[in-house]
Amino acid sequence: MTSQRSTDVFTSEWSADGAVVVCIDGSPLRTDVITWAAEFAHRHSLWMRIVFVAPNTGDPNTSASPTGLFMEAIQIAESVSPDLRIRTDLISGENTAILTALTSEAALIVNPLIVTPQDDLTAPAPACSFATVGTSCQSQATADLPVVVGLDGSAYSESALAIAFKEAEAASTELVVVHAAPPEAELSRNFAAGHAPQHSTPLTWQLSGWATLYPGVTIRQIEYDGPSVAILEQLSTEARLLVVGRRGRGSFDDTALGTTSSAMVRKAHCPVIVASEA
Repeated sequence: MTSQRSTDVFTSEWSADGAVVVCIDGSPLRTDVITWAAEFAHRHSLWMRIVFVAPNTGDPNTSASPTGLFMEAIQIAESVSPDLRIRTDLISGENTAILTALTSEAALIVNPLIVTPQDDLTAPAPACSFATVGTSCQSQATADLPVVVGLDGSAYSESALAIAFKEAEAASTELVVVHAAPPEAELSRNFAAGHAPQHSTPLTWQLSGWATLYPGVTIRQIEYDGPSVAILEQLSTEARLLVVGRRGRGSFDDTALGTTSSAMVRKAHCPVIVASEA
């Protein structure tokens, strides 16, 4: 594989399918992250893009050639599926420019916090859906564990439902749907942003259309009268994936992602996908 150095928008014969983008840097590779991304790409018939990101040209990590890391990452991914379509790229520049380039063909960006460090939650988050595979996340040898999705009845939770149903079907596992009342402060922000909760719509009615599209998915509903952070964190200890929604395009903080999504990025015990607004 030949790496490319650019921040331009790339084109590819696979772009219609979208890519699972994995960000790496000069630090040792996390095999669990590469494996999770490759498994997700394989399950959903997506291609994989491994990107060496160099946001700071003065960083000593960026002075080393990424070739060895690319080859190591490719070997890990191909151990999941030898037929996985993989491309490698090297991108340098400012965080915003890097995220723009990464988003251009992405169906999902894995661990974008490598570009915008975890302690900088005001940094820009990618415009597309993204996944975090934290250091506390369990091994993905968890085929029997369910997919968990958190809903609050708002419009942007539909994107989370779409991803959750697709993953539950692809993984042949149960889908646990959690409907919890968001904090009062978050309700106020939702109204101000035009994302008013639709509490008059029963959860069963909201799910009926998705259940029709995915008849093979077993659904378990949990109604929780209180903030969703506590129940989702608890459920994440026995889940293969947690899916939550986001308000729109912004940073990793509560204002842009919402209290629940921002908290789950930091606290969940399984991989988390934060779904972009449809």
